[in-house]
Amino acid sequence: MSEMENSKINEEQLDNVAGGNDGRGEGTYSAYDITPRWIRVTASELNARYWPNGEVAKVYKRGDRLKVDGITTDGKWYRFWMYDPEGGECNGYIFKAYTELD
Repeated sequence: MSEMENSKINEEQLDNVAGGNDGRGEGTYSAYDITPRWIRVTASELNARYWPNGEVAKVYKRGDRLKVDGITTDGKWYRFWMYDPEGGECNGYIFKAYTELD
């Protein structure tokens, strides 16, 4: 198994991730790599941010599908790769509580 695969957490660990984020936003979080999976937005609108609790990058609507590849150490935010509205691509973060596995 590659080093990348060894660093990914399984489903049980995904549900039990805890610690590490003090909630202040940029620079105060870290994320675990997870096995990429598809999620679906369950809120009527959900902000994707450049970092947890940070500036809004774009808004997704109920039913939108995103492929996530990481989760913050507090277990509250999924990390995913997105097209930046200002140009290029970047990581985005979306609040896990308003999503479901697809």
